[in-house]
Amino acid sequence: MTTSPPHPEPAASPVGSVDKALALLEVLAEAGPEGLALREIAEASGLNKASVHRLLRALMHRRFAEQLPDDQRYRLGGAVPELARRLEGTENLALLFAPALAAVSQRTQELVHLGRLDGTGVLYLDKVEPERTVRVWSRVGKRAPAARTAMGRALLAADGVRGAALAAYARATVGEVVEPGAVVTADRLERVVEETARRGWSTEVEENEAGIACVGIALTRPGGRSVAVSVTGPIERMDEDRRAEVGELLRAELGHLAPAGFSLAPLP
Repeated sequence: MTTSPPHPEPAASPVGSVDKALALLEVLAEAGPEGLALREIAEASGLNKASVHRLLRALMHRRFAEQLPDDQRYRLGGAVPELARRLEGTENLALLFAPALAAVSQRTQELVHLGRLDGTGVLYLDKVEPERTVRVWSRVGKRAPAARTAMGRALLAADGVRGAALAAYARATVGEVVEPGAVVTADRLERVVEETARRGWSTEVEENEAGIACVGIALTRPGGRSVAVSVTGPIERMDEDRRAEVGELLRAELGHLAPAGFSLAPLP
């Protein structure tokens, strides 16, 4: 009778203290904002209390852990989200989406943007110009209120932002009006976001710039921030029928050209 060879034991960490510190970070991440007492961390990690206390002190020194004085419980520190933001900043979304943006611009012969939410605004990450000139104000690295952009509306719909949460986005359009009627009320934004969610694409007509209309879609991904792609053109070329056509084209093109891990926001 033959027997299967035993599974190899996992290799030991080359630096035991680093491995233990990382294990504590995983324990704290699992605990969430409530945190854990020293005894609970020791039990969860399988380490003795003296080692846990020493490692936590090191993590606190670098702000990867914190301890509030009123309850003596340990939590993840401010350095963790800062590190996540830096990592996200190094992610070259413009490079990842370059082929898709180029394909959409070629198909539509219009200006194409890539963006993501940044607070209550949309941050423009990249743009692809068509062969024919389209004069718009947009610039990579600039922001616009999400509530009055096609990309922002698509992202709000895809990310499930509804109800009272939309009020802050509506308020952000006050004081940044560039065109008459560009202030968006919370009630109107609610209707726009619901309509966007139903059909899978968003629109904006002369709310960001006179004479310009946009159509946008959002793409989501597990564990990461959503992004949006929009097509921008003069209203004489972007009437209602053309906007609907572009909306469906965006969903079709990005459905198979989006980078791995990104997917279209599902229709209801």
